[in-house]
Amino acid sequence: MDAVAMKSVTQLTVNADHLQGAIGALFKARTVAVVGISADHAKLGNVILRNVVKNGFAGNIYGVCRAPVEPGVFEAGYERVRFVQAFSEIEEPVDVALFAVPADMVVTALASVPLGRLRLAVILASGFTETGERGASLETALRQYCLETQLPVVGPNCQGVVVPGVKLQMTFSPMYNRMLEGKVAIVSQSGAMAGYMANNLMRRGVGLCCVVSSGNEAVLTAADYIHALADKPECRVVLCYIEQIKNGRHFARSVQRLGPQQRIVVVKSGRSTAGVAAASSHTGAMASDDRVIDGVFRQLGVVRARDSATAIDVAMALANGRRMKGGAVGILSVAGGLAVELSDLLEMDGFTVPPFDPDTLERLKAKVPEFGASRNPIDLSGAILTQESLFEEVLNLFARARNLDGFAIISTFIRNPAFAHAIVRMYRSTDKPVVVCWTGTPEQTPESLEILTRSGIPIYGDTGRVALALRAIRGDTDIS
Repeated sequence: MDAVAMKSVTQLTVNADHLQGAIGALFKARTVAVVGISADHAKLGNVILRNVVKNGFAGNIYGVCRAPVEPGVFEAGYERVRFVQAFSEIEEPVDVALFAVPADMVVTALASVPLGRLRLAVILASGFTETGERGASLETALRQYCLETQLPVVGPNCQGVVVPGVKLQMTFSPMYNRMLEGKVAIVSQSGAMAGYMANNLMRRGVGLCCVVSSGNEAVLTAADYIHALADKPECRVVLCYIEQIKNGRHFARSVQRLGPQQRIVVVKSGRSTAGVAAASSHTGAMASDDRVIDGVFRQLGVVRARDSATAIDVAMALANGRRMKGGAVGILSVAGGLAVELSDLLEMDGFTVPPFDPDTLERLKAKVPEFGASRNPIDLSGAILTQESLFEEVLNLFARARNLDGFAIISTFIRNPAFAHAIVRMYRSTDKPVVVCWTGTPEQTPESLEILTRSGIPIYGDTGRVALALRAIRGDTDIS
């Protein structure tokens, strides 16, 4: 394309409806392609194609080869893949194509795609703005080509995309294998951060509706993905790692489109001098005034997490969609000291731990052993561990308390899975939030933790994280 004839990048935009249609095609992909296949199975293109096949994508799959590949090079299991020598040989529209080619070949590879044949491109290669002047020039050329041709692009300098609902694992990372479908969408400029968040959420029983590694965001930005996710009510939480907000107004409008049952949680890096410098070399992100970001997030109701671990905890708390109507919390514990600690933390955070209503209190007094405490917080003490039926009876009374907006259950080392089953039944008996502090490790209480993890109950290993989770459920936005 003649550079003189091309318009200025700043004068070009991708049509909004076209752009959102392309992201929508990702969520419902039926035909995909991987560009950059070779006879070397260690090459990224081959690794990604293998992940697409092995994770069970049911649609049409194409492999676009760099050079002719001899028959028999690909092992059994690739029978469904149609190998071609050029994108133009693919006669049907392609929803998503991932380009595993070097940075200086990306525009040439894109130009080989017949116009209108591809809805969304994913560019893996690094070597763009994050590397300096030459890379910035390559990224400008990429952006200009995509805007001229109205081709939406994920990346460059990204890890790929994952959509568990259609079993599309289109990355080079094994972290996304055995995907768990669910209610959390991850949009991250860092591929490693996306993997860290996804792995930790799925390990704790929280499924994903998509993962987008957005990279340098040369064309599509976090705001575009948020805009599209607003049309997916099954997505309850949008979890973002962002190094730069390129268009503040677009970001704000996209967040405002989210429905009343959707929450957005953001880790915004670049708060410090060192962080700004690291972000620039990572994705080419430019600095922004962090105080302004804080103010905008508060106005928009964005939950700003201090770090990625906190963001994961918050996403877990919000994923089941339960919300607090007030600030009254009931606590039931088999460990008195932890109940005292949680009571202090909650009251310091503006919650109340009120006395039970008279009817509930009388019923609890008849059940709670005299060496325990029937007030709020309930302390059943460790002696209850030999009385699993009594534990469930007290739980049922606790769940029916009329003056509470949410519940916290504290358990220590309990091997008997009957206690975990009782907690799950209590959780399912109410529509109010329930958060569990379980201090037993997976090695100590594997069966009990597996039961709780499968149930969708938010589970944390200490009282501080329980308090933080309840703050998020209450609707707090500054979480640290």
